[in-house]
Amino acid sequence: MEWLRRLFARQTPRIPNPMWAAAVSRLPFLRRLAPDDLVRLKNLSESLLERKTFTGAGGFALTDEIAVQIAAQACLPVLNLTLDMYDDMAGVIVYPAAFIIPQAEVDEAGVVHEWHEPVSGEAIDAGGAVVLSWEDVEETDVAGYNVVIHEFAHKLDMGNGSPNGFPPFLPEWHRALSAVEWKREFSAAYQDFLRRVEMVDAALPSDFDDENPEHAALYDTLAAQLPLDPYAAKHPAEFFAVASEAFFVFPEPLALAYPAIYRLLKDYYRQDPRSAEVRDSGAGSRID
Repeated sequence: MEWLRRLFARQTPRIPNPMWAAAVSRLPFLRRLAPDDLVRLKNLSESLLERKTFTGAGGFALTDEIAVQIAAQACLPVLNLTLDMYDDMAGVIVYPAAFIIPQAEVDEAGVVHEWHEPVSGEAIDAGGAVVLSWEDVEETDVAGYNVVIHEFAHKLDMGNGSPNGFPPFLPEWHRALSAVEWKREFSAAYQDFLRRVEMVDAALPSDFDDENPEHAALYDTLAAQLPLDPYAAKHPAEFFAVASEAFFVFPEPLALAYPAIYRLLKDYYRQDPRSAEVRDSGAGSRID
């Protein structure tokens, strides 16, 4: 990464303006930000690139442009908070496509099931890295999907230990938030979403096969009616992460289905994506 190597001699690397403008143009949801906010996001991104190591893996050639695009998305959730919330992160590792990780689950009988599964991203706790699939990073802004924001939301959630959908409240900015209300509203929304996903499952053929094109098309049609990606039903921590990516990328369905969750996320992130109009794509080029 020539640009980073060249500029790390400075205290904080500077992202060239054309490179920043190109990143903003590739991420339409960033164009909701006011010019001053984009300047602050750029500054945060430069600080993240200075503090953390960005590395390609699996033969992936990580370019300056890719590092900047990822950093901009990673910094969006903490734009009005603090980059210190990512202190418990070793760095960012990027694979060219989905990568395989071991999985384990204990069933109701107490039997441990282990397997390997391809994933698009992973946030490793206890000071670990955020690992991303570039192929999936490029799919951002599809019905609220954003693997970068998703995994960095997990990192925020890990600020209280194991991810559980309850990120740490910072006294400087979150005094008005109630832990009791957060747990109550997120629990209610999560249970409601589980019911919605169960209704989708009930509408599928009894012999459903996701490799059957007709079955897969039916599932996609039914799942598209949900306010969030079905993956949010996997665990309360996933509900928080999926809701966070939807909040920033495609907030309308979330706000309509779960207004209390939207309000809590608005107060937590101290941003309101619905209140801002998408600005002209050239806005990023005016940033110094």
